[in-house]
Amino acid sequence: MESGETVQSYFLAPHVYPCVTEDHVVLLDLERDKYVGVAREQMSGLAERVKGWPLIGTGLAGSSSDASASAHSTRTPAGRAEAVLSKMLAAGMLTTDPSVGKEVEPVQLPEASDALVEPDLDWRPSIAFTDVVRFLLASAITALSLRMLPIRKVISGVNRRARLARSSNTSVDLQVARRATAAFIRLRPLLFGAQDACLYDSLALTRFLSYYGQYPHCVIGVTTGPFGAHCWVQDGSWVFNDAPEYVRRFTPILAV
Repeated sequence: MESGETVQSYFLAPHVYPCVTEDHVVLLDLERDKYVGVAREQMSGLAERVKGWPLIGTGLAGSSSDASASAHSTRTPAGRAEAVLSKMLAAGMLTTDPSVGKEVEPVQLPEASDALVEPDLDWRPSIAFTDVVRFLLASAITALSLRMLPIRKVISGVNRRARLARSSNTSVDLQVARRATAAFIRLRPLLFGAQDACLYDSLALTRFLSYYGQYPHCVIGVTTGPFGAHCWVQDGSWVFNDAPEYVRRFTPILAV
């Protein structure tokens, strides 16, 4: 590159969400409903070109190798980084327009340390008829949304409702949320199980709680080596539908 030559800067597309987990960087592309990992030899090159890109020292593992170059590639690091940029740009993950794109800013949440509802076989929360109706409605709408709409639009809907509610500066009432969440958990086996359905469970719970005027975050997190993804509901340090010690295995990549 000749001296004085302008270097093109890139920004993440609005539908791409990043996280840094230990020595790894993972990108969630909601448009394609896909996770993408980037190998370590491209890190410095991407940091020079993509606004806010973190510098880390070792390799990255992810569920996808779309943006990963082979470790045995004979191309230079700069060449490999340029190839990654081209692929990400072609996939719509990057943009050169700062008015459309965003800098790489991983989501920041308090550490999950408290369970909102403690499992207790001897305790049965009271269930009102309204709870049952709202549970069935939330579950049906969530199931239909996941079946009929792309995940980007489902998440956008959750985000839109939550932002409107949070704009009034109304915080979550833990007493109301605890009773409603306990009712949801008790009713849940009637239609589905939380195991292997964490996204559906968390989206349904989020919608259910909105009927009580409560808007905690629906969180998606990832872990690497091996790769895994998980979804849960959280407000502050409180985890609504999972065990905090399990949730802490995952690094949040998206919170709405």
